[in-house]
Amino acid sequence: MPTYDFRCPACESTFEERRSFARADEPAVCPSCGGDHAAKVIGNVQFYSPGSAAKAMLDPGSRQTATAAPHTSGCPCCSPKRSVTPA
Repeated sequence: MPTYDFRCPACESTFEERRSFARADEPAVCPSCGGDHAAKVIGNVQFYSPGSAAKAMLDPGSRQTATAAPHTSGCPCCSPKRSVTPA
């Protein structure tokens, strides 16, 4: 069953609740104040796929370290910041 994030308008708390797809849009009862008008909010979605990328996330020892590519001379993150003077 998926987990949904809800926000209570009465106490402004955010909480999670596991429920079926059929009940996803129904209001939830807030565990903090007991209000029954908590609405579903958009949260971060997380997926798990049993592949090499997922294995690397779950087992840090299996990761291969990549070396960073050198930056070019005009790179905005490496170039000195210029101060802008108003006209």
